[in-house]
Amino acid sequence: MVQVCAHRGVCYAHQENTLNAFSAAIDHNADSIELDVWLSKDNKFVVHHDKTCNGTDIESESASELPSFVPALQEVFSICETMPLNIELKMSTITESDRLADELLQVLSHVKNKSTSINPLISSFDLSVLQNLRQRSDEIRLGYLSNQQNWETTHLFETLERYNFQAIHPHYSLISREFMKKARERKLDVNVWTVNERSIAVDLMGYGVDSIITDDVQMVKEVADSYSSQV
Repeated sequence: MVQVCAHRGVCYAHQENTLNAFSAAIDHNADSIELDVWLSKDNKFVVHHDKTCNGTDIESESASELPSFVPALQEVFSICETMPLNIELKMSTITESDRLADELLQVLSHVKNKSTSINPLISSFDLSVLQNLRQRSDEIRLGYLSNQQNWETTHLFETLERYNFQAIHPHYSLISREFMKKARERKLDVNVWTVNERSIAVDLMGYGVDSIITDDVQMVKEVADSYSSQV
């Protein structure tokens, strides 16, 4: 059965990427949660979608300078416990890839020491950042975010296989029989974003995607339940 991933938590009733939104996703029985993180000036991972927050550049300031509604990644781990997380890495040229990789691996190592059941999927649109992480760790789970219409000519799947990625996260418009065939040949999970229309969710289930990232957890869960009862 297709998994339902809460996009930035449940944000129609709560501010996105906040602890309240993540708690709501748990209450709505989402199968996983997608969130965005930046590395602050003082090497703290904080959860927010945009580079700036209330006029403050996240990468250029200490985490303590950010508004109180912006959670630290460690806080998210604490409240989500065993809930699977899809953590999207955000960065600009301000943050060096090596520093980002080193700090993230330290955080994940610390979390895993507390609970071996926590093993988040790390994703990014920046392939080089993910490759850097893979070169430093064989254990980290990686997913590549993509909206590349030319994926066939860029040998995308061959690259993901070479670096032992676990997943690809395409925009739903990229999904086709051929796309799914390539992913399955390389044993990649296919987690699509961001699906908020019932008809699109139905079509994607027909293609056999693994997870649907959505702003409307309840709707996609209803579609998934209905679809599974018919097959």
